[in-house]
Amino acid sequence: SGLELAARTTDVVFSVVQELASAKKAYADLKGRMAKYGRAPNEIAVLPGMMPIIGQSNTEAREKLAQLQSFLTPTNAAVLVASRIGYDVSGHPLDGPVPPPPPFQGSQTFTSVLYEYAKREKMTLRDLYNLTAAARGHWVVCGTPVTIADTLEEWFVEGAADGYNVLPPYFPGAFDDFVDLVVPELQRRGLFRHEYEGKTLRDHFGLAPVPPLEHPATRRHAVGEA
Repeated sequence: SGLELAARTTDVVFSVVQELASAKKAYADLKGRMAKYGRAPNEIAVLPGMMPIIGQSNTEAREKLAQLQSFLTPTNAAVLVASRIGYDVSGHPLDGPVPPPPPFQGSQTFTSVLYEYAKREKMTLRDLYNLTAAARGHWVVCGTPVTIADTLEEWFVEGAADGYNVLPPYFPGAFDDFVDLVVPELQRRGLFRHEYEGKTLRDHFGLAPVPPLEHPATRRHAVGEA
C-alpha cells in the first residue's frame, strides 16, 4: 500500500487532511509502520497541505474566503471538483448529498478523504464545491495571524504534523501575508527558526544530509543497478 511504501522508503509525506482527529490517526498509523523497516519515526516528516486565509480579524478572514468562493460558477465547479476527487459529479443536484465514488483500482487517498469528510459533515455538493474552490480540497485555516498560529501549534503538539506544506490561495499577496504576519508569531513561540540552520532542503527538514547506504530507497536503487 501507499502507507507501507512511505514507511519503508520516503523522507517526506505531503498529506491530505481536513480535521485534527483523523490527521492524528493517519500520522500515528504511518509512524507506527516504520519500525519493522528499521526506521525511527523522526526519519519521516509529515507535512499536511494547508491553505491560510489571513485577516486582521476573523471576520475579515471569512470575507476573504467568501470572495474566493464567489468566483466559482456551477460549470467550473463541476470540473474543479471532478479533477480533485477523481469522478464526475455533474448531473447531481447542487443541494443534494455528495454522491459516493465509484469502485476504483489504485490510489484514491484524496478522493476518500474528501468524500468521508463530506459524508461525516453532512455536506451538500454545493458545500463541497465551496471547499474545493477555496483550496482545491486541501485544509483551509481561516483567521488572524494569532489564531492560525494557534491551530498550527496545536496540530504540531498533538502529533498530527511535523510541519506544513503552505499553499497560499494567490500570489504574491497571500504568500507575503503568511511570511510577514504568521511566521513572526510562530518565531515568537519558538516554533520556527530565525535563520537557516543548514545549506540544503534536507537540513531544513531535519533529515540526514545524505541518505545513508542502509536507507531502504538507496538499497533498492543499488540492487537495481547491480
